[in-house]
Amino acid sequence: MTASNGTTRRHLLTTGAAGALVLSAPGLVRAQAAPVKLGILQPVTGALAQDGEYGRIGAQLAIDDINAAGGIKSLGGAKIEMVFGDARSNPEAGTQEVEKMHAEGVSAIVGGFASPICLAASQAASRYDIPYAVDVGVSDQIVSRGLKNTFRFGPGFGAVTRAAIENLVKLNDAAGKPAKTVVLVHEDGLFGTGLAKLMNERLSALGFQILETIPHPT
Repeated sequence: MTASNGTTRRHLLTTGAAGALVLSAPGLVRAQAAPVKLGILQPVTGALAQDGEYGRIGAQLAIDDINAAGGIKSLGGAKIEMVFGDARSNPEAGTQEVEKMHAEGVSAIVGGFASPICLAASQAASRYDIPYAVDVGVSDQIVSRGLKNTFRFGPGFGAVTRAAIENLVKLNDAAGKPAKTVVLVHEDGLFGTGLAKLMNERLSALGFQILETIPHPT
């Protein structure tokens, strides 16, 4: 009777311990999942500071939402850890921040905002095979250089310009084609200059007369 009771107690203790281990395993996996470092690059000082700050805030809100929802499920609930870099509204600073992020061990980089920053930063990231997702920069050159690490959330200015001109022509045709001449006014950065060049070529091909192209300081 004593031996039987002892065996029963040992069996219960062993079974209970094993059950507790199984039940706690998901928690252990979550506890062991290392955080994923994500580089967020935005110009929060300089001429583009306001836009960059909006980008930083948006990224932080998204990261907070993902972490609050349990993190990255496919990685055992790993949390995302932001590694922030201030591009200071110029390409050189953006490249410097990518170097720092590489040293920090980021898994990917998102942001840049302006096309010149995105061009330089994604090029720097490509040296280390760090995936780079462009948030806003619309220069077609960003994704036409053959960099396998670089992606973009939205269309480039080629697609944007084509859509804008198609709509302009439809409106003009519907009104009896009153508009025949065009003056293009654009900011003198990579974005504005690229748009003006495409619009000049396309509008001329459609029969519009380009009277003047006027750049203004960014």
